[in-house]
Amino acid sequence: MSTTTKVKTRLQNARIKAKGGIMATSRLLGDVTRASRFQVALVGLTATVLMIVLYVLAPPILTRLDLKVYDMLLPLRAAPSPSPVPVIIDIDEKTMENYGQWPWPRYLVADLLSALTRAQVASVGFDIMFAESDNSSPEEMRRYLKRDKNFDVTFGSLPESFYDYDKLLAVALSESPAVLGAYARYDASPNAESEAAPSGVNIIEQAAPGVTLSYKRFLQRAGGVLLPLPELRASAPVALINVAPDADGIVRRVPLVILAGENLYPSLALRSLMVGLGVRNITVRYGEDGIESVKVGPYSVQLSPDGTMRIPFIGPSHTYEYISAADVLSARTDPDKLAGRVAFIGTSAAGLMDIRAMPFDSVYPGVEIHAAVLDAILAGNEINIPVFTPGLQVLGILLAGALCTALFGFARPRIYIPTVVALLTLVALLSRYYFSEGIFVSPLYIMITVTVIGALLTFLRFWQEEKQKTVLRNAFSKYVSPEIVKRISKLRGNLFAGEERELSIIFTDIRGFTSISEKLSPIQMVSLLNRYFTPMTAIVLEREGTLDKFIGDALMAFWNAPLDVPGHPALAVSAAVEMQERLIDLNEDFEEEYGVSVKIGAGIHTGPAYVGNMGSADRVNYTLIGDSVNLASRLEGLCPKYGVKVVVSENTMTACGSKFSWQFIDTISVKGKTRPVSIYTPMSREEELSREEELTRWKTASELYIAGDFAACETAFASLCSDFPDNRLYGIYNERSAQLRENPPENWNGVWVFTSK
Repeated sequence: MSTTTKVKTRLQNARIKAKGGIMATSRLLGDVTRASRFQVALVGLTATVLMIVLYVLAPPILTRLDLKVYDMLLPLRAAPSPSPVPVIIDIDEKTMENYGQWPWPRYLVADLLSALTRAQVASVGFDIMFAESDNSSPEEMRRYLKRDKNFDVTFGSLPESFYDYDKLLAVALSESPAVLGAYARYDASPNAESEAAPSGVNIIEQAAPGVTLSYKRFLQRAGGVLLPLPELRASAPVALINVAPDADGIVRRVPLVILAGENLYPSLALRSLMVGLGVRNITVRYGEDGIESVKVGPYSVQLSPDGTMRIPFIGPSHTYEYISAADVLSARTDPDKLAGRVAFIGTSAAGLMDIRAMPFDSVYPGVEIHAAVLDAILAGNEINIPVFTPGLQVLGILLAGALCTALFGFARPRIYIPTVVALLTLVALLSRYYFSEGIFVSPLYIMITVTVIGALLTFLRFWQEEKQKTVLRNAFSKYVSPEIVKRISKLRGNLFAGEERELSIIFTDIRGFTSISEKLSPIQMVSLLNRYFTPMTAIVLEREGTLDKFIGDALMAFWNAPLDVPGHPALAVSAAVEMQERLIDLNEDFEEEYGVSVKIGAGIHTGPAYVGNMGSADRVNYTLIGDSVNLASRLEGLCPKYGVKVVVSENTMTACGSKFSWQFIDTISVKGKTRPVSIYTPMSREEELSREEELTRWKTASELYIAGDFAACETAFASLCSDFPDNRLYGIYNERSAQLRENPPENWNGVWVFTSK
């Protein structure tokens, strides 16, 4: 080993030892930080996926919580006052004191219905089932006495029309705008009665463009329907009195239309509205995801895909007007008070009341639910859950999970609470806004996601911070003062973590270094190198580059790591150009002091490379590795072969854009590369203008060369060699053209197979 090489080796070893402690600590810190980032991402991802799974599975406890959120938002849809159209005719305690216990003889029901008809109500909806015959009818009593006691009973002066109370009610029904209640049974199979009982509703289907399915595919389908007596339903239309309690037993929805067999049955409120309007048509609008809305007359109602309607209750029981049935029967109610209204007949008497729980009241008369539904239809106040809500919820959970993972995993702790409060408030306000517009998008799962991930990552960050501080204190306390340890411990993240980035890489090398070293003593050689590397390093650092290493007389640097450097390809080329300019002044000093001059070449390539801490278990260095590094080194080795000072890859040239002028050099196949590489050399605008004629001739000659016209390009290159004898590039192409002319390649593509360094 020569003396010069020994000196350089000792210098490098000294530098490595000086950095050894710090870099070893950096490696340990990097391991901790990388593990910390992985843990943060893993916890955030796991929690987010878990929340999506919970949303899909909808466990009972979260379903009930979601329903409570809906109940909290419900007051936003409350109207200033209830609609004056619905009125409840109540078979209350007062009525039964005057007319007897329920069930009544149906002639009383007929009398009540006739009184309402005389008062000119728009329609009457019965929240009462008449599925069995009236056993109190004289005809029924005579039949039972004959069967049980063998008595033959006569009624004397009783009018024959009163022998059967069901017939009396049927007559009253035929003369009134009444709607009879029926009940859909989901636990029963279709029976002959329900199949043979059309609802009397005309259905107009309006499918979305491209939808070929029938609307019936989406509706709730009942196994059977408990219908009124045949003679009754022959005199009045039938509607369903069903409601749809949620998992907690509270009524928030009602099926507005239900399918039984092939018959579509509307709800009692919807059918009563149809009778009041004098229409028999229901327009069903649907798309590929289900039912969208139904329209009756001028009223359109947004529905869930299965045909259910969420009821925007506006208050507790007795929100709507109640009138005692006794007052109607005794004509104590002003007819003007009933004219034009939709009356729902039901009962609130103790022991008879159809009690339901709803968000505002745990004791809510079932008959009033129909009034609330009618009120919502008239006011256009329904609440809708769009079909895209599940996708929107999952997207919200994903975004919340990603945002919280980034926030709690990498931000400073002092912004945790304000940001979480802001996120939760934003989600709540958005949900509140959409609910006020009639769309329910629950904020529950997104809020839980924020809270759970926030809590988990806060705990994890605390644990990681303590672990990292322990590593820092134990490691750096061996090499630096306690004050430095405090400053390092405040750093966030690991500046030395490995990653793949797009980098601009430069290699420079002194030409003929061996012959120069033979002329100088080791001390002079070290002095020259130090004076050479100092300004070259400064040029790199001034342009935000990162100095990687000195390799003998070579310098390696890169841009865009560990921090982002905008416009790094142009900065790398600018550094190479200035190095050549600075070398002019250095050579004047070198000639005077050492009797030698220095020439350097530079190779630059822009491409992906892995950059980070690398080395052994005991020694590491922050450096880079990859094919891009090898190519940059090979480009530097081409400088003397083409007689240029800087060789730049096409990637770098393209990335620089118009910041430099360029001369095309060659398209070559470099050893180790499967794809050809086009190379260029940069020049200033002034140089381009001064060489305009030369560069034009070069361009013409190189185009002939690429086209395979070797005879013509040989002549052109010979002319360039004659006029510009100092330019080695033209001589290379002149010799190459002659060679190719004599031995033309079979498949010429303009690529020169170049297998040297």
